[in-house]
Amino acid sequence: MGFFTKLKEIWRKWFFGDLEDEDEEWDENSLEDEKPAGERKAGYFNDADTRTVYVLETLQQMSEAAGKVEQYQSEYDAVTALLNDMEQIENLVGDVHDSITTQAQRIEKLEKERRRAFEDGLILDDYRMDLLKRYEDGIPAAIEKMKEAEKYRRLVKMDLRKMEAEKASCRYQMREAMITLSNSRGVAVICAVAVICAIILLAILQYAFGMDVSWGYMMTGGAGAIALTVMFVKYQDAAKEIKKLQKARDKITVLHNTVKIRYVNNTNLLSYMYTKYDVNSSKDLEADWADYIDVMNARIKDEKLRQDLEYYYDKLTETLRKCGIQDPEIWTRQVRALVDPREMVEVRHALIGRRGKLREHLEYNKQITGRAQDKIKDLVMAYPQYADEIEGIVSRYDAG
Repeated sequence: MGFFTKLKEIWRKWFFGDLEDEDEEWDENSLEDEKPAGERKAGYFNDADTRTVYVLETLQQMSEAAGKVEQYQSEYDAVTALLNDMEQIENLVGDVHDSITTQAQRIEKLEKERRRAFEDGLILDDYRMDLLKRYEDGIPAAIEKMKEAEKYRRLVKMDLRKMEAEKASCRYQMREAMITLSNSRGVAVICAVAVICAIILLAILQYAFGMDVSWGYMMTGGAGAIALTVMFVKYQDAAKEIKKLQKARDKITVLHNTVKIRYVNNTNLLSYMYTKYDVNSSKDLEADWADYIDVMNARIKDEKLRQDLEYYYDKLTETLRKCGIQDPEIWTRQVRALVDPREMVEVRHALIGRRGKLREHLEYNKQITGRAQDKIKDLVMAYPQYADEIEGIVSRYDAG
């Protein structure tokens, strides 16, 4: 039994060749492997349209990644500056430290009095109030940005699913073409064996029995030639179809990677915004923001407390500015950290977490930029005869 099983496996591998193709799983945080220009089949980039599409898609990947690097770098620098301010505040001693603590305690006390005065109208807890107050200037724009990003993610995900379907269709068509290729090869072998057997039989009839089999030779040769010709044509058609499908699959892969980069960047942006505002969707942030507006409108009634708070805000800001703090205003929105060292530790941990996420996003997009540059360099090295054309495309893209 083992011998026949092994023989069957050998036949299957020969008959189907490299037909089997493992199903691919989509990992949104990684790109699909693309063959370098130098490793593609000879003449692949001899087509001007293929070169142009390849270079433009690569430049678009590079441009989008570079834009994200600039965006994340700005936010990263702001978070780093805030961490530096925090370290400088913690190193303050003596009267300056006591003055800052006293002012912070006074601000904290006034804020608590305002919250008590409007306790019946409070909708959000202290954590949400403090968080929303810390970022209140940017929340309306953040809500719109979050909505647009969520809508864009849905559209990009639909595109990815369509391209996955196209890839699956390509794989299916290639599998069918491979089967046709294998069947043509197998039928050709069977026909050849049948012709040989028929000739041998006719030869036996001719020489052993003296029969006239000339018509048999002619019919056997004609039938064999026709069958082999038909199989050869089918084999050639299947081979051409496979090459065509491979080229289409490569184009889909390039486009798929471009769309996947957009999806990953969009997902990273939403993840960062959700973490920053501690929400699960733009609807949650919009609802919290509406509640926050109601609360703040109610607090406007207490003009005296507001004036006192403004006075101490300015005083604390001026004190911090004299101490060399780069962004003293932000500390008026999180004075608890100036009073309670444990809160300062929590704020630091949150900032370090945000900076870690930003660093990951920066590294990812820098990797994309470097990879795109390497792809263009590899194309120029593999096809030096098109170097001027490629440089022209890059120049026009940069100028645009």
